[in-house]
Amino acid sequence: MEVSSIAAHLARGQGFSSPFLSDTGPTAWVGPVYPLLVAAVFKIFGIYSNSSAIAILGLQCLMAAATGVGIYALGKRTLGERTGFWAAWLWTVSPIFFRWPVSWIWDFAATALLLVLLLIVTLDVAAIGSRKQWLLLGALWGVTALINPALLSILPFTLGYVAFAAQRRGDRWLRDMVVSLGLFFAMLCPWAIRNAVVFGHPVFLRSNFWFEFHLGNYHFSNGMGYAGLHPGGNPRELHRYTQLGEQGYIDWAKKDSLAFVKQYPREFIDLTLHRVLWFWDGTPLHYQTQEWWQPWEFWPLSLSAWLGLIFLLTRQPRGWPLYAVCLLIYPLPYYVTYPIAKYRYAIEPEMLLLTVYLVTVLWSEVRAVRPERAKIISNPVA
Repeated sequence: MEVSSIAAHLARGQGFSSPFLSDTGPTAWVGPVYPLLVAAVFKIFGIYSNSSAIAILGLQCLMAAATGVGIYALGKRTLGERTGFWAAWLWTVSPIFFRWPVSWIWDFAATALLLVLLLIVTLDVAAIGSRKQWLLLGALWGVTALINPALLSILPFTLGYVAFAAQRRGDRWLRDMVVSLGLFFAMLCPWAIRNAVVFGHPVFLRSNFWFEFHLGNYHFSNGMGYAGLHPGGNPRELHRYTQLGEQGYIDWAKKDSLAFVKQYPREFIDLTLHRVLWFWDGTPLHYQTQEWWQPWEFWPLSLSAWLGLIFLLTRQPRGWPLYAVCLLIYPLPYYVTYPIAKYRYAIEPEMLLLTVYLVTVLWSEVRAVRPERAKIISNPVA
């Protein structure tokens, strides 16, 4: 709703505003790039028209298809060409990986593609470290931050990986990193300035974190992000949002949710620990309507990816810390807010690569055991 509503207001010339259909004024609820993309489609094909829906979903399918190519490239650089090849094909032919691109007008497909590209470029910078590659890395992170800031939790680890590799080679990397980060921050400046001017105080990229935190944390919460507290689905909440304004509404949600944490710390800890499991096992699917898949179709990829990560940590092929960061760091915000199945999509390309890597390693172990058994059978000890 939010992306399409903002895009519709942009297409009508009403500015970056009103994430909940009705006119509620300026917003920073989501990053600017995706609503601008949808607004461009609305201008060409019509606001909320069938043609626009087909065009936007078609673009998202192209992003998902390009992610398959990226999976192959990433696998080839890290876990082996064969692993990348089979992972790319599984991504391409499995309907489960196209669930969100064909059904939600949101940044899921773009986020998954960007993360794959970021890891590829990070590996290339770590291997060669040319100024051009550093600039590309900074630009990609700039675009990513303006689409989905949730991925920024991985940024320090990618830079640390590159710096460590350059240090081992004896390269002079600090100046290039400063230039790369300079480009990154320069890309964020127009949006940051706009937010400071419009709201009268700094708003970093997106304004809605404390709302999302509140949505999953209140007394007797189920920890899943209750839709009844969302302005997009509850007229009373929309009235509160309109009356307080976006920043006032966010401040109210922050105070209310932090009061809950202070008053019921054990309840919050219990919810958080459960959400760590729920992010991976598909439990949120029980709370989502009109789902054509079930938790038993969701959790096997989580299990195989974590098992693949264990093998990865013992063998440590090229780029192994980047895979570890995807599984260990990226989900952290959702552990304290609420988990929804679609939030895992951003790291599913890496999870699929780890799954195929697991199968590849196990198969190689089986093949290694067979000749030994045959040798023992053919040459028994007297």
